[in-house]
Amino acid sequence: MVSPERDDPYGDGRMYDMEYADHDEDRAWYAAIARAARGPVVELGCGTGRLTIPLALSGVRIHGIDRSGSMLARLADRLERLPPIVRDQVSFAEADYLLPEAVPPADVLPAAAVLWPFNALHHCPGPEAVTAVLRKAAEWIAPGGRLALDCYLPDRELYSRDPDQRYEFRTFVDPSDGGMLESWEQGWWDEERRLHHVVYTYRSGDGRERRSHLALRMYELGELRAMVSDSGWRIVREVRDFDGTPLGHRPLKWIAVLER
Repeated sequence: MVSPERDDPYGDGRMYDMEYADHDEDRAWYAAIARAARGPVVELGCGTGRLTIPLALSGVRIHGIDRSGSMLARLADRLERLPPIVRDQVSFAEADYLLPEAVPPADVLPAAAVLWPFNALHHCPGPEAVTAVLRKAAEWIAPGGRLALDCYLPDRELYSRDPDQRYEFRTFVDPSDGGMLESWEQGWWDEERRLHHVVYTYRSGDGRERRSHLALRMYELGELRAMVSDSGWRIVREVRDFDGTPLGHRPLKWIAVLER
Protein backbone atom coordinates (compact mmCIF):
# COMPACT_ATOMS: atom_id res chain seq x y z
CA MET A 1 0.00 0.00 0.00
CA VAL A 2 1.16 3.54 -0.62
CA SER A 3 2.43 5.40 2.40
CA PRO A 4 -0.24 7.42 4.25
CA GLU A 5 2.10 10.36 4.88
CA ARG A 6 0.48 13.55 3.66
CA ASP A 7 2.18 15.05 0.60
CA ASP A 8 0.60 18.47 0.25
CA PRO A 9 -1.42 18.59 -2.99
CA TYR A 10 -1.42 22.38 -2.80
CA GLY A 11 2.24 22.92 -1.99
CA ASP A 12 3.28 23.69 -5.58
CA GLY A 13 0.94 25.80 -7.67
CA ARG A 14 2.76 24.87 -10.88
CA MET A 15 2.21 21.15 -10.30
CA TYR A 16 -1.43 21.79 -9.48
CA ASP A 17 -1.95 23.70 -12.73
CA MET A 18 -0.20 20.90 -14.62
CA GLU A 19 -2.48 18.25 -13.11
CA TYR A 20 -5.72 20.15 -13.68
CA ALA A 21 -4.94 22.07 -16.88
CA ASP A 22 -7.70 20.27 -18.78
CA HIS A 23 -10.34 20.48 -16.06
CA ASP A 24 -12.74 23.09 -17.36
CA GLU A 25 -16.08 21.29 -17.39
CA ASP A 26 -17.39 23.42 -14.51
CA ARG A 27 -16.35 26.87 -15.76
CA ALA A 28 -19.43 27.72 -17.82
CA TRP A 29 -21.74 26.53 -15.03
CA TYR A 30 -20.10 28.66 -12.33
CA ALA A 31 -19.69 31.60 -14.71
CA ALA A 32 -23.42 31.61 -15.43
CA ILE A 33 -24.22 31.67 -11.71
CA ALA A 34 -21.67 34.42 -11.02
CA ARG A 35 -22.87 36.66 -13.86
CA ALA A 36 -26.52 36.15 -12.94
CA ALA A 37 -25.76 37.25 -9.37
CA ARG A 38 -25.09 40.81 -10.59
CA GLY A 39 -22.79 41.69 -7.73
CA PRO A 40 -19.61 40.70 -5.88
CA VAL A 41 -18.78 37.01 -5.63
CA VAL A 42 -16.77 35.15 -2.97
CA GLU A 43 -14.91 32.00 -4.00
CA LEU A 44 -13.88 29.48 -1.34
CA GLY A 45 -10.69 27.64 -2.27
CA CYS A 46 -9.73 29.87 -5.20
CA GLY A 47 -6.29 28.26 -5.60
CA THR A 48 -4.29 29.40 -8.62
CA GLY A 49 -7.30 31.06 -10.21
CA ARG A 50 -8.62 28.21 -12.32
CA LEU A 51 -12.12 29.73 -11.99
CA THR A 52 -11.22 33.12 -10.55
CA ILE A 53 -9.50 34.47 -13.64
CA PRO A 54 -12.11 33.37 -16.21
CA LEU A 55 -14.80 34.92 -14.02
CA ALA A 56 -12.86 38.18 -13.74
CA LEU A 57 -12.36 38.19 -17.51
CA SER A 58 -16.14 37.98 -17.89
CA GLY A 59 -16.57 41.08 -15.71
CA VAL A 60 -17.29 39.52 -12.31
CA ARG A 61 -15.93 41.21 -9.17
CA ILE A 62 -14.54 38.27 -7.21
CA HIS A 63 -12.75 37.76 -3.90
CA GLY A 64 -10.93 34.46 -3.36
CA ILE A 65 -10.00 32.76 -0.10
CA ASP A 66 -7.37 30.03 0.02
CA ARG A 67 -5.04 28.71 2.71
CA SER A 68 -2.14 27.86 0.37
CA GLY A 69 0.41 30.60 -0.10
CA SER A 70 1.95 28.71 -3.04
CA MET A 71 -1.36 28.55 -4.86
CA LEU A 72 -2.04 32.24 -4.26
CA ALA A 73 1.46 33.19 -5.43
CA ARG A 74 0.66 31.43 -8.69
CA LEU A 75 -2.63 33.34 -8.89
CA ALA A 76 -0.83 36.64 -8.30
CA ASP A 77 1.68 35.82 -11.04
CA ARG A 78 -1.09 35.03 -13.50
CA LEU A 79 -2.94 38.23 -12.64
CA GLU A 80 0.17 40.32 -13.31
CA ARG A 81 0.00 39.27 -16.95
CA LEU A 82 -3.54 40.56 -17.36
CA PRO A 83 -4.75 44.12 -18.07
CA PRO A 84 -5.37 46.34 -15.02
CA ILE A 85 -9.09 46.40 -15.74
CA VAL A 86 -9.15 42.63 -15.13
CA ARG A 87 -6.75 42.66 -12.16
CA ASP A 88 -8.94 45.23 -10.46
CA GLN A 89 -11.82 42.75 -10.50
CA VAL A 90 -9.90 40.32 -8.26
CA SER A 91 -8.84 40.35 -4.64
CA PHE A 92 -7.73 37.41 -2.54
CA ALA A 93 -6.60 36.50 0.95
CA GLU A 94 -4.49 33.70 2.40
CA ALA A 95 -6.78 32.22 5.03
CA ASP A 96 -8.43 28.97 6.01
CA TYR A 97 -12.13 29.40 5.33
CA LEU A 98 -12.83 26.79 8.01
CA LEU A 99 -11.68 29.33 10.62
CA PRO A 100 -13.79 32.23 11.95
CA GLU A 101 -11.24 34.90 11.00
CA ALA A 102 -11.61 34.18 7.28
CA VAL A 103 -13.89 37.07 6.33
CA PRO A 104 -14.09 38.82 2.94
CA PRO A 105 -13.31 42.55 2.77
CA ALA A 106 -16.07 45.09 3.26
CA ASP A 107 -16.20 46.09 -0.40
CA VAL A 108 -17.51 42.66 -1.44
CA LEU A 109 -20.06 42.35 1.37
CA PRO A 110 -22.83 41.59 1.18
CA ALA A 111 -21.89 39.20 -1.60
CA ALA A 112 -24.33 38.39 -4.36
CA ALA A 113 -23.06 34.80 -4.54
CA VAL A 114 -20.65 32.42 -2.86
CA LEU A 115 -18.93 29.70 -4.87
CA TRP A 116 -17.57 26.54 -3.23
CA PRO A 117 -16.29 24.67 -6.28
CA PHE A 118 -14.18 21.71 -7.36
CA ASN A 119 -14.95 19.34 -4.48
CA ALA A 120 -13.48 21.71 -1.87
CA LEU A 121 -16.21 20.67 0.55
CA HIS A 122 -14.32 17.39 1.08
CA HIS A 123 -11.63 19.26 3.03
CA CYS A 124 -14.16 19.73 5.84
CA PRO A 125 -13.28 17.07 8.45
CA GLY A 126 -16.87 16.42 9.49
CA PRO A 127 -20.51 17.56 9.30
CA GLU A 128 -19.95 20.27 11.92
CA ALA A 129 -17.33 21.91 9.72
CA VAL A 130 -19.53 21.78 6.62
CA THR A 131 -22.42 23.32 8.53
CA ALA A 132 -20.14 26.01 9.97
CA VAL A 133 -18.96 27.04 6.49
CA LEU A 134 -22.52 27.13 5.19
CA ARG A 135 -23.63 29.29 8.12
CA LYS A 136 -20.67 31.61 7.67
CA ALA A 137 -21.46 32.00 3.98
CA ALA A 138 -25.05 32.81 4.92
CA GLU A 139 -23.77 35.75 6.97
CA TRP A 140 -21.88 37.11 3.94
CA ILE A 141 -24.69 36.82 1.42
CA ALA A 142 -27.19 39.47 0.34
CA PRO A 143 -30.93 38.68 0.66
CA GLY A 144 -31.85 36.33 -2.14
CA GLY A 145 -28.18 35.51 -2.74
CA ARG A 146 -27.02 32.08 -3.79
CA LEU A 147 -24.31 29.57 -2.94
CA ALA A 148 -23.16 27.11 -5.59
CA LEU A 149 -21.08 24.02 -4.87
CA ASP A 150 -20.11 20.63 -6.17
CA CYS A 151 -18.77 17.51 -4.49
CA TYR A 152 -18.40 13.78 -4.94
CA LEU A 153 -20.78 11.23 -3.50
CA PRO A 154 -19.54 7.88 -2.13
CA ASP A 155 -18.50 5.39 -4.82
CA ARG A 156 -18.19 1.88 -3.38
CA GLU A 157 -16.98 0.42 -6.67
CA LEU A 158 -14.11 2.90 -6.78
CA TYR A 159 -13.22 2.19 -3.15
CA SER A 160 -12.98 -1.53 -3.87
CA ARG A 161 -9.87 -1.01 -6.01
CA ASP A 162 -6.68 -2.78 -4.97
CA PRO A 163 -4.72 -0.13 -3.01
CA ASP A 164 -1.44 -1.59 -4.25
CA GLN A 165 -2.44 -1.40 -7.89
CA ARG A 166 -1.56 1.59 -10.05
CA TYR A 167 -4.28 3.23 -12.16
CA GLU A 168 -4.79 6.16 -14.57
CA PHE A 169 -1.36 6.23 -16.18
CA ARG A 170 -0.53 9.58 -17.82
CA THR A 171 2.44 11.69 -18.89
CA PHE A 172 3.12 15.37 -18.27
CA VAL A 173 5.75 17.96 -19.01
CA ASP A 174 7.46 18.87 -15.74
CA PRO A 175 6.81 22.61 -15.12
CA SER A 176 10.09 22.91 -13.20
CA ASP A 177 12.50 21.73 -15.92
CA GLY A 178 10.56 20.74 -19.04
CA GLY A 179 11.34 17.04 -18.65
CA MET A 180 8.82 14.25 -18.94
CA LEU A 181 6.89 12.96 -15.95
CA GLU A 182 5.18 9.60 -15.69
CA SER A 183 2.12 9.68 -13.45
CA TRP A 184 -0.25 7.19 -11.88
CA GLU A 185 -2.95 7.09 -9.22
CA GLN A 186 -3.46 4.87 -6.18
CA GLY A 187 -5.94 5.06 -3.36
CA TRP A 188 -7.80 3.42 -0.52
CA TRP A 189 -10.91 3.86 1.59
CA ASP A 190 -10.94 4.41 5.36
CA GLU A 191 -14.41 3.28 6.40
CA GLU A 192 -14.09 4.33 10.04
CA ARG A 193 -13.12 7.93 9.20
CA ARG A 194 -15.04 7.98 5.90
CA LEU A 195 -11.96 9.21 4.07
CA HIS A 196 -11.12 8.47 0.47
CA HIS A 197 -7.35 8.68 0.10
CA VAL A 198 -6.06 9.44 -3.39
CA VAL A 199 -2.34 9.62 -4.14
CA TYR A 200 -0.93 10.89 -7.43
CA THR A 201 2.69 9.92 -8.05
CA TYR A 202 4.90 11.76 -10.56
CA ARG A 203 8.17 10.08 -11.59
CA SER A 204 10.82 12.01 -13.50
CA GLY A 205 13.34 10.50 -15.90
CA ASP A 206 15.97 10.17 -13.17
CA GLY A 207 13.62 8.10 -11.02
CA ARG A 208 12.80 10.87 -8.55
CA GLU A 209 9.21 10.74 -7.33
CA ARG A 210 6.83 13.38 -6.03
CA ARG A 211 3.48 12.68 -4.50
CA SER A 212 0.23 14.54 -4.07
CA HIS A 213 -1.99 13.04 -1.37
CA LEU A 214 -5.65 13.97 -1.07
CA ALA A 215 -7.66 12.80 1.94
CA LEU A 216 -11.30 13.48 1.05
CA ARG A 217 -13.99 13.31 3.72
CA MET A 218 -17.04 11.82 2.05
CA TYR A 219 -20.70 12.52 2.81
CA GLU A 220 -23.93 10.82 1.83
CA LEU A 221 -26.50 12.81 -0.13
CA GLY A 222 -28.95 12.74 2.76
CA GLU A 223 -26.29 14.15 5.10
CA LEU A 224 -25.56 17.00 2.71
CA ARG A 225 -29.21 17.92 2.33
CA ALA A 226 -29.67 17.91 6.11
CA MET A 227 -26.63 20.18 6.59
CA VAL A 228 -28.00 22.60 4.02
CA SER A 229 -31.33 22.76 5.83
CA ASP A 230 -29.74 23.07 9.28
CA SER A 231 -27.63 26.02 8.13
CA GLY A 232 -30.59 28.05 6.88
CA TRP A 233 -30.29 27.49 3.14
CA ARG A 234 -32.72 25.85 0.75
CA ILE A 235 -31.86 23.85 -2.35
CA VAL A 236 -33.14 25.43 -5.55
CA ARG A 237 -31.36 23.11 -7.96
CA GLU A 238 -29.41 19.86 -7.75
CA VAL A 239 -27.97 17.85 -10.64
CA ARG A 240 -25.40 15.10 -11.22
CA ASP A 241 -23.18 16.80 -13.81
CA PHE A 242 -22.44 20.22 -15.29
CA ASP A 243 -24.69 19.45 -18.27
CA GLY A 244 -27.64 19.64 -15.89
CA THR A 245 -28.57 15.95 -15.85
CA PRO A 246 -31.10 15.20 -13.08
CA LEU A 247 -29.73 13.33 -10.07
CA GLY A 248 -31.55 10.12 -10.89
CA HIS A 249 -30.51 6.84 -9.27
CA ARG A 250 -27.24 6.55 -7.34
CA PRO A 251 -25.46 9.70 -8.51
CA LEU A 252 -21.72 9.96 -7.91
CA LYS A 253 -21.66 13.75 -8.00
CA TRP A 254 -23.78 16.41 -6.29
CA ILE A 255 -23.90 19.83 -7.91
CA ALA A 256 -26.21 22.21 -6.11
CA VAL A 257 -27.44 25.77 -6.00
CA LEU A 258 -28.63 27.01 -2.62
CA GLU A 259 -30.57 30.16 -1.76
CA ARG A 260 -31.22 32.14 1.38
